[in-house]
Amino acid sequence: MNEALFTATYEQYWSRLYSICYFTIGSREAAEDTVTEIFLSLWKNRDHAVIDNMEHYLVRAAKNLSLKYLVRQRKMDAALLRMVDTLQGQDLYDASDHPLKVKEITAAAREALALLPEKTRQIFLLNREEGLTYQQIAKHTGLSVKAVEYHISKALRALSRSMLITLLEFIRQTS
Repeated sequence: MNEALFTATYEQYWSRLYSICYFTIGSREAAEDTVTEIFLSLWKNRDHAVIDNMEHYLVRAAKNLSLKYLVRQRKMDAALLRMVDTLQGQDLYDASDHPLKVKEITAAAREALALLPEKTRQIFLLNREEGLTYQQIAKHTGLSVKAVEYHISKALRALSRSMLITLLEFIRQTS
């Protein structure tokens, strides 16, 4: 595949692939990243890839990568929720010489939540503090379940970044 053919393929299929990814993932940024990943892979493998039907190949790639993204995201969200649940009300280390306590992690998480858009924060708190399911939150807020998933994922990403920064500071202090 030469550069002109690649450019023509990109221009012809980009918006269709984006639509597929966005419909599946529900995030503009993630959909754009996924489409970019598809075209990067196509370009990298241009010399040895044998593609009989370009449209079929690209659509299948968009669907597969979107589903992989969702699986990865759900695993990360589940792991973060387990971490938050485990850390709540417990010291990070039992040894008294370690300065980092769960209170500091919780404070960092609260600060991260305070910086979120109001709707995202409210949805996250309905799930984590009120115990509402995604379906119940969707009904309560008038949003789709997919929109609720998006807001909770956004909150979890902010929390994970905040916790990671706090933990890195702890590691730096104790090294």
